[in-house]
Order: sequence, then C-alpha cells, then structure tokens
Amino acid sequence: MKIFEKQFEVKWSDLDPNRHMRHTAYNDYAAHMRVKILEEVGLTMSKLEELAIGPILFREETLFHREVGMKDNITITASLIKARKDGSRWSFYHEMFRADGIKAASLTVDGAWLDLKKRKLAIPPSGMAELFLNMPKAENFEWI
Repeated sequence: MKIFEKQFEVKWSDLDPNRHMRHTAYNDYAAHMRVKILEEVGLTMSKLEELAIGPILFREETLFHREVGMKDNITITASLIKARKDGSRWSFYHEMFRADGIKAASLTVDGAWLDLKKRKLAIPPSGMAELFLNMPKAENFEWI
C-alpha cells in the first residue's frame, strides 16, 4: 500500500493571532489522519469500540518548516515508521505540504494500544494486529 495522503483546506479556526496556522492545528490534522489511516485498513472506530481497545500516544514531536495561511490548502501524509511485530507499540510519521509543494511541517508520534476496560497497555488481538500492520509503511520502516 502506498503512503496515505489527504488534502485539507485550512479553516479560520486553524489560525492564531499571527494569521498563520496555530501550532496545535498541525497536531489535530495529524490525529485526524491517523484515524483515517486506521479506517483505511479496516480498523474503524466502531471496530475499536467492539474490541474495547484504543490508540494512545507517548510522544508527539512537531517540526515547523514553513508558514501555512488561511488561503492555503495542505496535503498531509501518514505512514508507519516503526512497529513491534505484535503491533503493540508503533510510530507514525506525517508530512504536511502547502499547495505550492513546500513542506510546512513534519510530525512523529509514538504510541501503543490501551485496553479500555482494564485501562492498561494492551497487545492487540491477532486479527487486529494483522490489519494494523498492513497499513502503509515508510521506506525507512523498521521493526522494533
């Protein structure tokens, strides 16, 4: 599967007083992309609810490269860059590009799965792990 990407139009609520995209909006778009990529491989929110498991983050790092303004459209990519073979721990990498092709930001997140009943870290059930590990992987993907 190729790298997952989606386009968005920057909204008024994404801006800060400097009239460029606020720092937390980048993270919001990246989080939305992760939900979309999970759906793409068959892990819908209803499926995760049924399994009583959900994604959690340990670390979120954002590097800002260029401004994004109100009239910009952005393209965001998402790919898996690291994962344990059981799917229990993972890292995603996102890049955000303006319509002119200039990279605006790059984000890396490290996460795991939370058992929503026990409120403890969980290893996903085998069928879920297979779906999850079938998602787009970066060229530099590595097993951890």
